[in-house]
Amino acid sequence: MTDDEALARLLRSVVRPVPAVPPARDLWPLVVSRSQARVRWSWLDFGLVLAVAVALVLLPNWRWLVLYHL
Repeated sequence: MTDDEALARLLRSVVRPVPAVPPARDLWPLVVSRSQARVRWSWLDFGLVLAVAVALVLLPNWRWLVLYHL
């Protein structure tokens, strides 16, 4: 017997088997509706855009860094 077989046997003796329970409902329609939902901007998004704009005005040498990431 190899060490892997002994470890597998030890784990089977300690860990109880998990019963196969079907899901309570189908989640796929929820996933599809969320992927097709309209994207809304939050105040955090507007704040980040404003912060980047102010940083580019105050630090013009950073423009290459922003353009590199686009």
